[in-house]
Amino acid sequence: MGSPDILTLGEPLIEMVRLPDQGGAPVYSQGIAGDVLNVAVAAARQGGSVGLLGAVGGDPFGQDVLAFCAGEGIDTRAVLVLGDDPTGVAFIAPDPAERRFFYARRGSAASFYGPDDLPEDLIANAKVIHVSAISQAISASMRKAVRRAAEIARANDTLVSYDLNLRLKLWTLEQARRAIEDFLPFADIVLPSDDEAALLVGSEDAHLQLAHFSRHGPAWGALKRGANGAILQGRGAQHVIAAPKVRALDSAGAGDSFAGTFLAHLLASGDGLSAARAATHVAAQTVTGLGATAPIPRL
Repeated sequence: MGSPDILTLGEPLIEMVRLPDQGGAPVYSQGIAGDVLNVAVAAARQGGSVGLLGAVGGDPFGQDVLAFCAGEGIDTRAVLVLGDDPTGVAFIAPDPAERRFFYARRGSAASFYGPDDLPEDLIANAKVIHVSAISQAISASMRKAVRRAAEIARANDTLVSYDLNLRLKLWTLEQARRAIEDFLPFADIVLPSDDEAALLVGSEDAHLQLAHFSRHGPAWGALKRGANGAILQGRGAQHVIAAPKVRALDSAGAGDSFAGTFLAHLLASGDGLSAARAATHVAAQTVTGLGATAPIPRL
């Protein structure tokens, strides 16, 4: 079995999506999610060769994650199964514009993942590894693993893709800002969302936000702007990309589907602009359904 071209490192989750009220007790639909798993799904559905790094519990939820990944063609050979620890869960209240969710992930299997668990050979042979600030936030050991993965990637000419994914339910704004600023010099591809960037930078100006997170000279930077599309920066040029008009139901996973699609198309074509256009289209389609992964379209 060859090495995947795209690796994602972080925490796979069970998602419980609240369905429209039926006049009684809340009803939830179970799915599979987690920001880096969403990225992996989007990349795989766009034809990418994808592998997942992280950990799940030795519980039925962990088996659900692995079975789902197998069905999506995502390589899980390096996913640890920790029998005594649970798989994390995210509860999502669908919203067309805002992120409305809470976690049941404290003490989850992925929070015990550390730098010694990294498969250095897979990282060295991949073309890109994708990580996020959520991966950094879930525990000190995972934060060390994210940094070590970037060091391995840098030493082996593997690109590092980084999504801010600011989640203040996991840590404070100041903790997030320090960790993100510390990691940015490792990133070859930076993928902030405008609302998160506004909090971190202290400005609503989209161009200032992108400039802030691109100042260390990544090859590509893309500011995700929801219904307003994206701004791509790379190879000395900047492009504003409009999003198609859609009827949005749930914004969960939209930014992650952008990231996964961008990586798959960038590796396939080397053309950042066409990759960003494809990513903007996929992200728009993702918000037309419920949950983070189920609505992500296939190539």
